[in-house]
Order: sequence, then structure tokens, then C-alpha cells
Amino acid sequence: MTPSVSPSYKEREKILGRPLAEALGLDDVVYEIDNKSITNRPDLWGHYGMARDLAAVLPSPLTPLPLQPLERLRGRGETKLQVKVEDKKLCPRYMAAVVDGIEIKPSPAWMQKRLISCGMRPISNIVDITNYVMLELGQPTHAFDAQKLGNTIIVRRAKQNEKITTLDGQERKLDEEMLLITDGKNPVAIAGVMGGGNSEIDDSTKSIVIESANFNPISIRQTSQKLGLRSEASMRFEKSLDPNLCEVAIQRIISLIKASCPQAKAASNLADIKNFKLNQGPIKLNLEWLNKKIGVEMPKAKVVKIFKSLGFVVSGGKMLSVKVPTWRATKDVSLPEDLAEEVVRIYGYDNIKLTMPQASMQAPEVNEEREFVNKLKDILSGGAGMTEVYNYSFVNEARLKKLNIDADKYIKLANPLTNEYTLLRQTIHPLLLENVVANQRNFKVIKVYEVGNVFWNKAGQLKKDRTGKEKLPHQQLMLSCVYASEENDNFFKLKGIIEYLLLILGIKEVGYSRSHDIEYASNESRVEVGGELTGYLFNIDGNIAKNVGIKINAAICELDLASLFKRYQSAGAKSYQPKNKFPFVYRDLAFVIDEKILYNDFKEAMLGANGLIKEVELFDLYTGDKVGNGKKNLAFHITFGDPKKTLTGEDADKAQDEIVKHLNKKFGAQLRDF
Repeated sequence: MTPSVSPSYKEREKILGRPLAEALGLDDVVYEIDNKSITNRPDLWGHYGMARDLAAVLPSPLTPLPLQPLERLRGRGETKLQVKVEDKKLCPRYMAAVVDGIEIKPSPAWMQKRLISCGMRPISNIVDITNYVMLELGQPTHAFDAQKLGNTIIVRRAKQNEKITTLDGQERKLDEEMLLITDGKNPVAIAGVMGGGNSEIDDSTKSIVIESANFNPISIRQTSQKLGLRSEASMRFEKSLDPNLCEVAIQRIISLIKASCPQAKAASNLADIKNFKLNQGPIKLNLEWLNKKIGVEMPKAKVVKIFKSLGFVVSGGKMLSVKVPTWRATKDVSLPEDLAEEVVRIYGYDNIKLTMPQASMQAPEVNEEREFVNKLKDILSGGAGMTEVYNYSFVNEARLKKLNIDADKYIKLANPLTNEYTLLRQTIHPLLLENVVANQRNFKVIKVYEVGNVFWNKAGQLKKDRTGKEKLPHQQLMLSCVYASEENDNFFKLKGIIEYLLLILGIKEVGYSRSHDIEYASNESRVEVGGELTGYLFNIDGNIAKNVGIKINAAICELDLASLFKRYQSAGAKSYQPKNKFPFVYRDLAFVIDEKILYNDFKEAMLGANGLIKEVELFDLYTGDKVGNGKKNLAFHITFGDPKKTLTGEDADKAQDEIVKHLNKKFGAQLRDF
């Protein structure tokens, strides 16, 4: 409560014999609170808001403020105050009133002491009252000299490069985004930040205009930052103050002015321009959900009592309907979770006993496709020694053209992150080739792969559903691998990696056939699983490679993982194959064959030539003058084994002779010496 200006006789009797510090109120304690979670709440930027929260947890009730009724703030018409707000979005509420009979003098000692305790310098009774109310309620106000201001107030945006000299004596240049308080012609204050020197109160002031307004927090923040001027007022307006606080503040100010200047009186109409609507709910709150959320079985009566102590209005049964008070409705409380926080902080976090979670726990369903992809990655990264990479799903149109890829069928982004990457990819390997370009200087061999979605639709357009809205593009999960080095056998090395992958996955019936589907490919083969097209394996054409900046040879394989996953599922459980008890015999054979003969056909024929052959591995490919035009040399590492006995050299020689005869008869293959 506000102390009396001069103590009565009974009050003087009470303080006789008490310590001087206590009698003069010098034994008070100042608590300085620096907590971001508190200072971000607009209602806690004033002492009264803090007292309201303390009253909810202490047995002491909140003492109401002594306020002048609004009727007494309206004068008898001596002065007609005209107020116009041009931008109501930046100024949701503006209240003003003229007060005559003002006597400028020092504030009473109790007010000066409180201002000093809060770090503010006492100036005069009127200025100190506006500062006191700001600290008390959290609502900044301002007092203009009515003689200097006149009877007209216009709230508008500043003109570009318009200037004002503020109360600190600094001339400040403004822009069109800043809000001003003007006398109809000239600026008299930067709204919500600082007043102007041309309308400040001085010792000769006899009549004042009290301003109590609400301003857009974003606008105040931006203005404050641009000007490098962060005042006590701007810090509060930045927090989204309750527009209803304007009314309380102007009532409180008039009450204090009357105490300081008994002859003061309202001399004008009370201007009040509003343009705001707060979202006070009501918010639905289920008590069972609340108790589960906070971990305490709290009775309804306790919950309702807590809400009422904080100013919330509550109704309903198990499903409560909670209306939010205006001072918490600007941005603070809007969700059931916010209400749960209010209950638990007043109840006390320390009062919640630790309990084990009661929720039943069940193992999630296995995502077989994800398990398949994870296993595939383990095989490629582990056994095959490849490196997984992650690229964006966006591709560069210019680089696609360098690969002779028609970019017109690609889906274009409506709002691309950059001007370079404007399309959604339909294939992954162009991005892997960019990885090769970036790393070819540092690595002799580059083995990379990526698993990701590609996006496509007919003619590059998004399909529409029955309502006419665009649907998401079709997304297809793909595996793309690139093997790049200075050697000429990258195609076969990558082919070996793919066969190794499919072997471990238990996917059989893998075949290859020549194709010419990809314009920028050489030595291109379709990869078929069970007779179904699953992907492509090819070398990138040398001229195209140079065009995109690749200086080494590169082989590419891209496979449809949806197709492989189906085959993986149908493969079923893998049966255990016992390890061979007897040692293997190894031979290396090289054959010269016609260049048109497919490697896969030749390998299958070799495996079927003799029952002792366990494994065939290609380790060299050569074409050139030494083997003649239209010919190629294939060198194989062949493993022989018998599960029933140890093979002798004669057994291996016999099997080798059968291989040579069979391949010569079927393909005209000639055995070549190393």
C-alpha cells in the first residue's frame, strides 16, 4: 500500500521507541530476480504481477491497488483532447487524458526511496509517478507538458529520415517502420521507447497529458535495435503487454497525482482507442490427462483452487473449461500443457514423489524394409569396403544437361533453397559423380554409395487428387553405387560388389543383358533379378565424364530397392552350409573370346562345366593388339573342392581340361598362357 504523505498522530505514536532504520523504512530488503523463464512473462515485469504469483503460494492474500474510478478521470470539458491512431496494428490501444492543477515538486521520501532501491533516479513528482507505476504494474506510461503538446495527438509511422531529439539530448534519424507520437505536425515521442525533448515536463509545467498505451512488441523491438536505444519502457513493451493494463495504469497514476497534488483535476475527455482481441480460451483440460502428465493424483478442488489463485476462471466437471486472465493471454498460456505447468509450479515440483513409469511397454513392430536397408548398408560399408554418402535430393539443371539428361521431365521446386539446385532428383548417381569430382584429387580409388528416394511424375508435373489439390510426387527408394579409379576394370569390380551384395542377401537368379537405354553410358547392361528389370550397370562415357569434370574412369550401378526387397522377402530363411572339411585347389585360367560374348553367360557356362568348381572370380580384363580386334582376354581365379575327399593335382588337371573343352565348344574360347 502507498504510505501516507504525512503520518497521523496515532501512526507517530506507533513508531516511538522503534529503531530509527525500522521507523524510517530503511531496513527493507531488495530481491533482484534474474531468471529468463520469469522475465519472458510480461505480467512479471511489475511488482504487482510478482505479488500476484506469490499470493498463490503464500497464506497472505493479494492486496488490491487503490485506484481512481474511471468516471473521475473524465473532465467537464474544459479541454477537448483529440486522438487519432493511423496504424492500429502497431498501436492496439491508446489512452490519454489532460490533468490540470499540477505542481512540480520533489516526490515524497517513501517514493524516492523505492525508486532508488530499484535503480532509478528521482526527478520530480510527475516523472517519478510514471516510473513508479511502470515498476509497480509493468506498464510504461508517459507524461507530456500539455502546453507544449497541445490538444491533438496523432500516432503514426515516421517519415523516412524524419528526426527527433529524445529526452537524453540525442538527435535520432527515423525510418518508415518506426512508430511516433506527434502533436499533429511534429514528433513528440518515439512510441514505446523514449519521449521527446520538445514536450518534456519542467518546473513551469501546470498541465499535463497522461499517456497509457500498448504497442506492437515486434515493432518496438526493431525500433529499439535500429536506434541502439533500449529503455525500461521498450524492454517491457517487447514482452507483449496486456492492453487492459493501460486502463489500470492510468487509474493508478491519477490516484498518485491526486495524493501529490490535491488540487489536480481531470480537465479533458478520457481518450481511449482500442483495436485488440485477446485469446482467453476457454481451454479444455482433462483432469485424468493432467494427473498423468504431472505424475500426481490431484483432486479437482485443489486444481480449481490453484487456478483461481492465479486469476483463471474455471468451470466444468472432469473436463475443466479454463478461461485465461488477460495478463496471461497475450502469448503465455494457450495450451493444456501451459495449464499443467501452472498447476505443478504452484503445487511445487519438490512435492512430487519419484515414481516409476506405469505405462505398459511393448516392443515396436519390426519394419522389415528398414531392416533390409540397414543390412544392405552393413554389407556395402563392411564387407565391400564402400563409403556411404548423403546428398541433398536437389539437382542442378545445368549439370544434368552436361550428362545429356533431359531436365524438362524433372519436378521443379516452387521455392528452391538456392538458384543452382532447383529440381528434385529422378536418379541418384549424378550427385555421386559430383562427389567423385570433389574427391578425385585426394583418392586414387573412390567407392561410394547412397540409398535414397527419387522423385518423378509424368512430364514433371504433380498429379492432382479428386479435390484438385496437388499430390506429393511418387517416391522410389533406390541404391546407387559408383566405383571410380584410373583402372579400366571398374565395371567388373563394381559388378563383383553387386553380386557379393545379392549373394549375402540370398537373392538369386541374377542376370545381365546388353542395353542402350542411357545416352551417357558405355558398356551398359541391364541388371535383371528373376527376369525382372531391377537396374542398370554401366561405365560413364569418357567424353561425358570429361564434360562434368571427372578425370578418372567411373562405373555406375543403380538398383530399385523395392524390387530387391520383394526378392529378399521371398528368399526366406537361409539354410546352414557346413564348412568344407577338405582343402581347396586353386587354378588361374585366361581365355580369349569374342568381345560380344557376355561375361555372365561365360561364367555360368564355366560353373556348369565340372561339379568340382566351387567359385569363379574374374581378376583381369584386357583388350588390345595382343589379342586381336574384336577379342577380349578374361582371366579367372577358379576354386576346386570336393566335400568327400582331398583333391589331388591330377583331379584338378582333369577338371581344368573339361572346362577348356566345354568353353571352346560353346564359345570358341582359346586358353591363353600367362
